[in-house]
Amino acid sequence: MFVIVASKGRFKWISGIFQVEEVALHYMEQIPEELREYQNVVHVEDMKYPFYIMERQGDFQFLTRDEVIVLFNNTDISEDEDEVHFNIYTVDSDYRPKKPGTDYMGILHHDHVTNEFIEKYKEEGTEILVKRRIF
Repeated sequence: MFVIVASKGRFKWISGIFQVEEVALHYMEQIPEELREYQNVVHVEDMKYPFYIMERQGDFQFLTRDEVIVLFNNTDISEDEDEVHFNIYTVDSDYRPKKPGTDYMGILHHDHVTNEFIEKYKEEGTEILVKRRIF
């Protein structure tokens, strides 16, 4: 898998996900010069669709289904009721924003994992991940 990760100051986003390297490189060429310097192609080995992206404090981690289960199993309720523990994105096909190089990650299927979500996970197990269309 080839993921184009952008980082500009304190902002970080994914501006493309591609199964084929040549497609990712062609997409990079379409990114306007003023944005291209912030983009990097990351090769995520042995990753196939569907896979998952965990975003926490501006960092991204690419996970398999089993790794998502481990992540949820190891996430505890926090004292801060408003805390978002992480965002989890489900990626089942190539992703490219209409404007190359920009942040349109919101169009990817995702959930904000809060205490309430973790409580439901502890009650229902992976069934809540199926209900929420993560799996």
